[in-house]
Amino acid sequence: MSRLLFNSPIQTPRPIGVITDEALARVLDARRHAYPQPTRIGTLTSTPQRTATVTRTPDGIRTITPPSAVILSLPQTTHLTYLPHVNVFYGWKGVGNAIEEGQHWSDTSHLDNFNLGWWYDWGDDSSYGEYDHLGFVPMVWCGFFGNSTDPLRALVALHPGRTWLVFNEPDHPAIRLRATPIPSVTPSVTPTAYYVYRQCAEVFCANTSDVTCQWGENVTPAPDLNAQTQKLAVKTAQEYARVYLAIKEVDPTARVLCCGQYHADRTNWWVAFITELRRLRDGDATTTPTPSLGFDGIHLHVYPYTGSTECNSGPINEVFDSCLRTKLPTYVAAFRATETVEVGDRPFWITEYGYLYGPPSVTGTPTPTPSRLDVRDYLMKPMAGFMGSSENPGYRRLSWFSVADGDARTRLMEPEATGTPPYRLTILGNEWASYDPGWPPTPTVTPTYTPTP
Repeated sequence: MSRLLFNSPIQTPRPIGVITDEALARVLDARRHAYPQPTRIGTLTSTPQRTATVTRTPDGIRTITPPSAVILSLPQTTHLTYLPHVNVFYGWKGVGNAIEEGQHWSDTSHLDNFNLGWWYDWGDDSSYGEYDHLGFVPMVWCGFFGNSTDPLRALVALHPGRTWLVFNEPDHPAIRLRATPIPSVTPSVTPTAYYVYRQCAEVFCANTSDVTCQWGENVTPAPDLNAQTQKLAVKTAQEYARVYLAIKEVDPTARVLCCGQYHADRTNWWVAFITELRRLRDGDATTTPTPSLGFDGIHLHVYPYTGSTECNSGPINEVFDSCLRTKLPTYVAAFRATETVEVGDRPFWITEYGYLYGPPSVTGTPTPTPSRLDVRDYLMKPMAGFMGSSENPGYRRLSWFSVADGDARTRLMEPEATGTPPYRLTILGNEWASYDPGWPPTPTVTPTYTPTP
């Protein structure tokens, strides 16, 4: 892996390690269930060209009426002319519309509470009529892995001018979990621990040869994580290229953002990814060049205390001002200084931000468990202020994780009974709703810290 590394003028890319904290691993593992895995994209059919009529029923099902014989008899053009196209406007403020496991909400009217600039649900369509809302941003959650991209092309043709988020945490590190105990076994028996990838990285692993996707704690020899990271990054670049080219061939006005990284900075995974993407773009003895291959921006995740950033310690009232406020500009500078062609001055979107996991003890003293007020005052407010300040080096969109799923101290609404959309805003939800989605965000002042009993 080291042979792929080249030094940034700002910092050396950070390697991806194993998450061994079992509590944190459980939190990250639970996030797999916070949003539906978007398998719908593989079930759509291609839309007939020219003037086919597409009809949507209230439940989101599409029916297609082929063009008439008269229309089909008209002469076809032999070339295409693209006129200037205004992409869908997105204000800075967004949310991830996460759903508790087992839930299925009848609509998305609960999002009207927040005066949003944009929102997404980690998929391309959940049959709630998302594309009828201009703020909806579709995502290709993972890849196609040899299957046809025709369903994606059909969606892009139906909804031109969109921004597409491509992938969700293909760089997720291996996490240490314990197997679920068998009920008949004596409770004193400790379940066997094992390591596994999650999120999109889990899917890429399953589709990459010579990579161990799950292994026991005491396996000898242990898998070479650097080698595995390289292979997963290469596979990600190859699949990203297919998705990007499919979208752009159908709709050159679309904007494609890559790649939903779990890590907010330049890791070894990113270096291997960009190296393979350059090979595919420039071509070699076995690959035809595709000069247009690239991306229109980067979307990534920013969490304290999880390994997503380097801000993993300190009490809640310090973590933003003492770490995130400094690290976030450094991360953007490192991308732009090294990937000058690929990144340049392209925008960054933070597609997940919030509170997932509490800070560890500091110098042996237990750290007070943050309250919702603490998360609001020391994570939400400072980030909104940072987004609208001169310190912001290029983050243009921010999505809070999440609407009604996850830790009680991070969700914006209270989850309701199965099948019932949420309707009660939390303290955090009221704060998020109060922000104007117009650019730039109004800076806010970080309050004086008062620990919550």
